[in-house]
Amino acid sequence: MVIDIEGVDFAYGAGKQSVPVLKDINLTIKEGQITAIIGQTGSGKSTLVQQLNALLKPSKGQVVIGAHKISKNTKEKYLAPIRSAVGMVFQFPESQLFAATVLEDVMYGPKNFGASEEEAKKAAVQALKQVGFDDRLIDQSPFNLSGGQMRRVALAGVLAMNPDTMVFDEPAAGLDPQGQAELLALLKDLREAGKTIVLISHQMEQVLALADQVIVMKAGQVEANETTAELFARPKDWFADQHLDLPETIAFQKELAKAGFTFDHLAKTIEDLADQLKGQLDLAKLSKEEVSAHE
Repeated sequence: MVIDIEGVDFAYGAGKQSVPVLKDINLTIKEGQITAIIGQTGSGKSTLVQQLNALLKPSKGQVVIGAHKISKNTKEKYLAPIRSAVGMVFQFPESQLFAATVLEDVMYGPKNFGASEEEAKKAAVQALKQVGFDDRLIDQSPFNLSGGQMRRVALAGVLAMNPDTMVFDEPAAGLDPQGQAELLALLKDLREAGKTIVLISHQMEQVLALADQVIVMKAGQVEANETTAELFARPKDWFADQHLDLPETIAFQKELAKAGFTFDHLAKTIEDLADQLKGQLDLAKLSKEEVSAHE
């Protein structure tokens, strides 16, 4: 589902007490892609994504999601279809858990949007399987689980509603390396299944590995909106101006380019970078041998 953000402003409070946060945001979130939103703390990232399912409504402009429009005048009774289409996974989503058992917790979302008991249970079991949760624990209290298990339950609670779009606010925060790897693999699987993913992250390696499109926020405005390859082709100084770090792979690639190496494409992994370098070194060695043979 395509999401269009048209001329959106947002401010907390009103009148002389208002605090502007977003200013004239115009964006399209493309269907079936992973869109990353990055920027320094206070740039407006979290406020922006909360416009996508009307947790916050624009002070000006509108958000268009399929046949639905969100403006400052949209009544609460019209928001249920939007919130079922756009699922939010907050930072540390395990803090949202509340039910007596894992299964009840994951069933809550589908039931809240009109699913029968049987339909909600089927959706919950499928979602828990999708996030790799141990089905022997579904009758346990979610509060007796480990942090990683609680994170899976919270994610399954959103998946069970089968939203077209899923929004993740720093989903890997607090996870160990294995947990982060598993989460990133799940996000890729969701994209392959046709979901539209919106991801807030300060981990640039994560953005490089996952994102098709990247939106850079600065002081409540869109500083850049481009493909991952276009973004990381920018000079290092630009990232410094945005107070953003470069992924180590990209930083190394840029230093090698200064030394005269050329690259066919953006290296998203160390392995990819090594393969491209090996090809050039092999070619250089072959050329040197050819020169020696003719001397």
